[in-house]
Amino acid sequence: MTTDKNPLHEVIGPHYNAVMLVGPPGVGKGTQGKMLAQIPGIFHISSGDMFRALDTNSKYGQIFQQYARVGKLVPDEITVEIWQHYMDAKVREGVYAPECDLLILDGIPRNITQAKLIEPYIEIFKIIYMVCEDREVMFRRIRGRSLKENRIDDSEELVVRYRWDVYKRETEPLIDHYPQELIRLIDADNIASDVLLQILSAIVPIQKKYFKPPLM
Repeated sequence: MTTDKNPLHEVIGPHYNAVMLVGPPGVGKGTQGKMLAQIPGIFHISSGDMFRALDTNSKYGQIFQQYARVGKLVPDEITVEIWQHYMDAKVREGVYAPECDLLILDGIPRNITQAKLIEPYIEIFKIIYMVCEDREVMFRRIRGRSLKENRIDDSEELVVRYRWDVYKRETEPLIDHYPQELIRLIDADNIASDVLLQILSAIVPIQKKYFKPPLM
């Protein structure tokens, strides 16, 4: 173990076996994450759920609010610290059992810096890379979802395209960061059940090989 005093560099506590869910805004990651989360033996965590779960009066809740109020992203090291505390809490609560549950990471790591920070705590078995060739289809999905959820600002054209540009600049390079044998391409330009079937074909063998069957 390193002698570095920064807690991000000290590997303590559980080591998590995980699959990453990666794809551009509007590709359907949120939909797939929600469906996967209903399957016994799978624990899905999205960065959005993680931040929304923060107590606004807590240390990390206040830090998050400071950045969110001015429309900035939480710095990478703080994001990974928040993730560590979130995972520890879920293990303590018995919601997530690392020996039984395959961890699905959705939105974290968000970039290569976070990937390097999180690396000591996880083993990536597979990267589910959801792709859709028609960018305009994804833009329409984002706008439609934003209006449905009453997030009017997120439906504006400039916001939609900004989110796309951030993804291309920061998140998409993750695909080249990891060994290519870990990448599983998923054709997301299909009905949700077909996309889910593709994803399950990649992760069920991992569950069967590495995890104890969950108690039903």
